[in-house]
Amino acid sequence: MSPLLLRSLHQHSAESLLVFALRLMLLTAFVSGSARAQMGGIDTDPGDRGTGGTNVIQGRIFLPSGRRLDRRAQVKLRSSTGGAEQYQLSDDTGAFSFRRLTGGSYTLNIDAGKDFEIVVETIDIVAPARRRSDPGMVVPVNIILKAKSNLSPGKVGTIDSSAGRAPDAALDLYKHAIESAKSGDRKKAIEQLNEAIAIYPNFMTALNELGVQYMALKEWQKAANALRNALKIAPEAFHPRLNYGITLLQMKDYSAAAIELQKAMAKDATSASVCLYLGRARLSLNDLDGAERDLKQAISIGGEEGVEAYRYLGAVYIEKRQGDRAAEALETYLKLAPKAKDADRIRGIIREQRGAPPAKP
Repeated sequence: MSPLLLRSLHQHSAESLLVFALRLMLLTAFVSGSARAQMGGIDTDPGDRGTGGTNVIQGRIFLPSGRRLDRRAQVKLRSSTGGAEQYQLSDDTGAFSFRRLTGGSYTLNIDAGKDFEIVVETIDIVAPARRRSDPGMVVPVNIILKAKSNLSPGKVGTIDSSAGRAPDAALDLYKHAIESAKSGDRKKAIEQLNEAIAIYPNFMTALNELGVQYMALKEWQKAANALRNALKIAPEAFHPRLNYGITLLQMKDYSAAAIELQKAMAKDATSASVCLYLGRARLSLNDLDGAERDLKQAISIGGEEGVEAYRYLGAVYIEKRQGDRAAEALETYLKLAPKAKDADRIRGIIREQRGAPPAKP
């Protein structure tokens, strides 16, 4: 990851916002599967302690066709260490989340009704040692439903017959690709995803995952192509839209990125990722008020994206010539991310901003 290339105030004043923003963009590389971003699923009971940890399982349920589930499903979570089973309903976009979880093995049980098989999925949270104040992990989970075999082929309803059902061979390849990606073999994952898509070209979830893998390899044009194809199949889908916006941001097409990210936000305003990246796009477009608003929203949602948002909020305040506020934002970032590789540089920036003259009226 490249260090943050902020300069002193007298140096920065001679640079354009675009150059500054481009340098700031070097900060964040999203080289993991978490590029899919946080999903929906609002914390409806903040009084629930979960299993007493700080981690989150955040999931989305998809129809066999690859489209998102458009109604509620029953979702249960049980820890391998015992304790009470947790239960909730997904929202009407198939999103759900379980919060305040300790590390360990969990079993998800998804019941989407009489038309689908019950899905049982094992989730392992391998959490590294953290300080008590550190944010936990967000573990994304995609659940693909399977239609019951006794349904008539042309039955209309929740199965989304307009797109058809992904064949078992394509689904198996998709699952193998996910495992390959988890093990770090992204090239193999890409091969398996392409094989799945060759069998079933309308496999939106596989196309989105293909985009994610190319994003992790920083092959932005290939990622954009895969995500555009996913959006042709499912224009209303949140994750391909978000990932496409992020990809355009990395390709420095800031106007197009902002448009895509605004569409994603209209689908799920609870995603810290969409708020963070939309804020970054607006910063690059010199929409400082809009960037400030989006970054503050990311912070209020929390998670790793909320921590990262403090860095860019500091950049917004530097552009606004609000030195004290810039310093406060960057100080907060260092408290939340004390092991940042460029911590010394940021401390130097903080000192400069504390001594910066006030903004002219």
